Amino acid sequence: MLRILTGFFSLLLLSHLASPALAADKICPQRETILAFSDIVLADWATFAPTAPYKYGAEAAYLKIRYTPLPDEQIPILLANLLQQNKYASVDDLAGAWYLHHFGYKAIQVSAGAKFDQTFSGIGISGIRALLLQEGGEEVLMKHFAATPFMPLDDSGQAFAVEGGIVAAAIADQPDEFKERVVQAAEAHGLNDIANSVSASETDPSAWDRFMARGSAKDDPDKLAYYANFTRAMVGHPWVKPAKSLQEERFQRIMAGAGFEPEESFLMHARAIDGGDEIAALIAGRLVEPILHHGVIRRSGTMDAAWLFEYRAAVALAGRSAIETTFDARPYDGNRYVRTSAVFTIRDVIDRLHAVEALQPYLTGEADAIPPKPEDLSDKIDWPRWTEMATKIRDGAVSPTLAADLETFGIVTELLLAKGDQEALRAFVQQAPSGEARLSVANDFAMRLDRACAAYLYHPGEAFTLNGRPIFKFDTP
Repeated sequence: MLRILTGFFSLLLLSHLASPALAADKICPQRETILAFSDIVLADWATFAPTAPYKYGAEAAYLKIRYTPLPDEQIPILLANLLQQNKYASVDDLAGAWYLHHFGYKAIQVSAGAKFDQTFSGIGISGIRALLLQEGGEEVLMKHFAATPFMPLDDSGQAFAVEGGIVAAAIADQPDEFKERVVQAAEAHGLNDIANSVSASETDPSAWDRFMARGSAKDDPDKLAYYANFTRAMVGHPWVKPAKSLQEERFQRIMAGAGFEPEESFLMHARAIDGGDEIAALIAGRLVEPILHHGVIRRSGTMDAAWLFEYRAAVALAGRSAIETTFDARPYDGNRYVRTSAVFTIRDVIDRLHAVEALQPYLTGEADAIPPKPEDLSDKIDWPRWTEMATKIRDGAVSPTLAADLETFGIVTELLLAKGDQEALRAFVQQAPSGEARLSVANDFAMRLDRACAAYLYHPGEAFTLNGRPIFKFDTP
């Protein structure tokens, strides 16, 4: 039985609102491959639904919408198909953001009538952003949250799983004047958690002090300061109050560093190295320089350069043995890599990053010979197989039959991407057997390649605030 559409989307997908034309798409060398992989995800996912993993579909649909000027009538159909068969919350969030951005809440209000407020049930971070960016949107959203409290993403109590942190993260890139309107609307409706977090995220550090001085917040000051510290770190500011201990000072430095990391946070894993945050805090201090001053690590790029830089800093500070022991025991639950076993760790991620980095000059013809095995590579990596595949790729001898083995499929796709041979990469993945391995690679690579093009999926502070969740923005050029 098809999923029953509820709330916001059931009303809109059946409506007769006219959609305005989309803006022109970004053209870049990666665009064709991004669209090809997005199509694979959507086609393969539809074949497996409803047994397919729910984590697929939203990002692929978003990239297809952003990179292709689809006819007006096709986008609602695309979103409806995803909503009917996918329970992944990001699909709801994508649909909500698109409808709010393209129709506007006023048109939706006219269409929904008395059921207008129901359309915001379960609104996600992307929908929150789309609504707030419209004139008067802050009043509509705060009125809704005052009547229907936001449900936390989980029961962790973490700053970016509750309404204040989510609203602040959604508009992290907006100017202070805009944020101040949100603060005032939140205060007017008694939503002090939102006013607290958003005021702390303003560029002007005194904005939070003014919020506290107004006295509208009756909550525990320590609780307000705790959450404010997170949104301060998100925009690169010191905590609202000085750290009271060495442990707090270290955590403040880690938070500030994590706010600059692209895609996924290495620092949150590095906290496990010594149990006291000393190593992670020192790595964070070293991270800011190559990002802000030298551009070695792009905030809107992939995590590869950042993770390798941070790993090497960790080894220099704590020694390779301590790092390998920690990361061998720490699971990785991100979006990357073909999984060939139930246990996939941070060490496995680091190994793949090192292998690709070492072989890339050979793949691109900058080096004539296969490099020796990198000293940082663990024995878990089958180096002879990686070098064998690298030779095949360099020689243009990649056969579709190599996709039959999961590990080889993962190696070949990583190396084709590293070589930059978009045509060969597309052909190899398109000819691979349909299954979750192909689905995961197409999904992963479409998102990685986006960061080499328009970077639509990038959001400031993403590794720190989103924890792997996407935010779908239709207001960015």
